[in-house]
Amino acid sequence: MAKKEKIKPSDIRKISQVLFIVLTIFMTYLFYSRGTAICWLDPFWHLQTLFANKDISTTVSFTEHYIGDFVLPSVVVLGVFIAIALLFGRIFCGWMCPFGTLLQCIEKISPVKGKLHIPHELKDPEMKYVILAGFLLLSFITNQTGFCEFCPAGTIFKGMTGHIIIISLPVFISVVFIGLFYGRKAWCSYLCPLGAFFGLFSKIQIFGIKPDGDCVKCLMCNKACPMDILVAEKYIQKGKPINDGDCIKCMNCIDACPRKILKFP
Repeated sequence: MAKKEKIKPSDIRKISQVLFIVLTIFMTYLFYSRGTAICWLDPFWHLQTLFANKDISTTVSFTEHYIGDFVLPSVVVLGVFIAIALLFGRIFCGWMCPFGTLLQCIEKISPVKGKLHIPHELKDPEMKYVILAGFLLLSFITNQTGFCEFCPAGTIFKGMTGHIIIISLPVFISVVFIGLFYGRKAWCSYLCPLGAFFGLFSKIQIFGIKPDGDCVKCLMCNKACPMDILVAEKYIQKGKPINDGDCIKCMNCIDACPRKILKFP
């Protein structure tokens, strides 16, 4: 009798990615039919709103056209995402972010990935934290949600509903170019302010990927990691959970481990 194959953790993640792509498209084009809907689904938009308005009572309406007006304060919406990050780290980036999913697909089909190499001086994971601080400061000074005017994800969803700012197009093209040549990591690890925000909570997450057994130092987890985290040396061999700010919970390391000692949650 053939042994029943178990569903891989990474397969569950892929199902989640598809569901959130469908949800984003539904909310933006079918439910609201307006480009701004992507903002309501974006944790960083709510964070910028708090800095821009300097008022925790700022609200957004989620259901005004169909089943009555359902209003929530931005701080509550943001609080839900923060709670998720406190529990599972950057799981939003690997399981929910529609633009991260797009970059992952671009990376897989790109015939030129790896043809160019990122200059060593630019390979700094701390850069995204500087970008995060810069845009929050910009929101505070200008009373505007500055990053949303440049956001490559917003360019897709806003653009297809007719809401687009021309200056966002070169940013979007540049990020797609980066994805083609350097892969998803270049955006998610070095440039994305939302990734930086969630990365802060990865340091203190409650349910991280953790070892449950002895590492044989095969380094297969390192090779499988799309974010180039030294999973084995920094965490598994030391018996520590992976609380790296770049870990997007893709589950590839769990699948790759020949002894299956990595567990989540």
